[in-house]
Amino acid sequence: MSQENVEAIRAAFDHFNSTGTIPEEFYDSEVMFTTRGDLGHSTYRGIEGMREAVQAFREAWGTSAQGDVLGITGSGDVLVAEVRFRLRGAASGVELAVDEGWAYWMRDGKALRIEQHASKQEALEAAGLSE
Repeated sequence: MSQENVEAIRAAFDHFNSTGTIPEEFYDSEVMFTTRGDLGHSTYRGIEGMREAVQAFREAWGTSAQGDVLGITGSGDVLVAEVRFRLRGAASGVELAVDEGWAYWMRDGKALRIEQHASKQEALEAAGLSE
């Protein structure tokens, strides 16, 4: 697994946590992001699509949402990040923590494809990886 890719994923979450926006330089211009199936499987394409995904996320969870990378595993340009989101409902104020697995396919140090999964194990399976 490329240390450069690991650092890029961590930096992307750090950027999101500190600014609430996407770090556009992290994403390939052809990036494709697919949300969890249990949340309705939405797919966003390109940098503008990533902006739309963050906007939809912020509408549901407000500006207090934070994502912490618990660990990253993978091989070559395919990685899985185990992420814990700390969330507060924008309308309800309900607080919760959610652990997810995010599968990444990288190209030249940038995210080309990202899939959000309900667990690290699901993400590993989707990426064709094992622990």
